[in-house]
Amino acid sequence: MRMLDASRFQNADKYADYLKTPSGRLRSELAWENLRRFLPSNTSKRRALDIGGGTGLASVQLAQMGYEVVLLDSSEEMLRIAREQVAPSDVPTRISFCHHDASRLSELFAAESLDFVICHNLLEFSDNPSAMVRGIANVLRKDAVLSVLVRNRAGEVLKNAIKSRDWKIAVANLTAETVVDSLYQEPVRVFTLSEVRALLIRAGLEVVAEHGVRVFCDYVDLENLTDAAFSTIFEAESALGMRPEFAAIARYIQVIARRSGEGNGA
Repeated sequence: MRMLDASRFQNADKYADYLKTPSGRLRSELAWENLRRFLPSNTSKRRALDIGGGTGLASVQLAQMGYEVVLLDSSEEMLRIAREQVAPSDVPTRISFCHHDASRLSELFAAESLDFVICHNLLEFSDNPSAMVRGIANVLRKDAVLSVLVRNRAGEVLKNAIKSRDWKIAVANLTAETVVDSLYQEPVRVFTLSEVRALLIRAGLEVVAEHGVRVFCDYVDLENLTDAAFSTIFEAESALGMRPEFAAIARYIQVIARRSGEGNGA
């Protein structure tokens, strides 16, 4: 199976533009709001890793909270954009940039050396998600937090059934390992909540929260939204994403976990 890899981001500006759309903003801002409540108020001398951090949105937010942040990405173009985004902020000295593949975490970071890791929209592009999660768990300190965001299989099925009206594809996606990415037209992996939960538990992590991200906004007109309209949609999406019955059909699954055990699973 050929997965969409870092070469997709040679046109990184295309992805950066997407993040500025209402859909892109909702994905990023809802995920941040979900995980923010699990971050300690005292972040002095705490280290965070934004793995596959792209344009650096989350890295800036973490640095503004006081974290020392490493933004790791395998795309030079993404890191170029991230540096441009970070430079005018008030926290450039708290963010460092690392051009490496996520599979090399054990070479880049000592075991139990990080307090928080964001892994958003990265496992979809991994040939071995289980190994990647184990690698992340290995660099987490005890009580450290990990936030994972991935595409939800059920959300992809529903999107195809409603928007494309290609019901054959919708039914096929009930069991498909990958779907076609709408931005780059390449295959990306999809997950169920139980699959994500199992990946984390096998790595020795304790699941502490589960959310759906973007329950309904993909099916409504988001063009030319006022700030007030965006805020209203954000509040509704946030409330629905916390309800399991609605989270089950969201476009994305977000699972927040903590390393609380003595070691990592096999």
